[in-house]
Amino acid sequence: MKRLVATIALFLSFIPAAFSAEDVYRACSNLVYGYAYHRDNFNAEEFSNLFTEDASLSVLGQNWVGRDNIRARIDSIREGNTGRHEMSTIFIEPIDDTHATGVSYATIYSAPPGENTVSGPAFIGEYHDEFVLTEEGWKIAKRTLKRRYILE
Repeated sequence: MKRLVATIALFLSFIPAAFSAEDVYRACSNLVYGYAYHRDNFNAEEFSNLFTEDASLSVLGQNWVGRDNIRARIDSIREGNTGRHEMSTIFIEPIDDTHATGVSYATIYSAPPGENTVSGPAFIGEYHDEFVLTEEGWKIAKRTLKRRYILE
């Protein structure tokens, strides 16, 4: 009997622990915050590594598919306007052990290169996300930015 219990315990030690809802929330929220930080600082490599290899990113009708294209997007805007993503409400909903969805609110400020004065937000919207657990950890599989308010 002792051998059986020891064998079962050894076998169970090799089974990965399931993620709790709190673990999923924390991991996916960190992706949301990482997106804002790396996007605003033009960290193309770190930014693209938040996504799966075949991820899709849709921002105001422009679409990029694949980690390489997402990285190239950040490289291409490096000389453009500076921006700040202010992320607020983040709602993450686990679907199963390897999938989750999320919605996060974003207020985005933008200023021309070299300037730091803004009169208000450039955009107020929501990111709608699909997350997946990969061998590299949780990643964004699909992200879509949707306008919430029209600014005057």
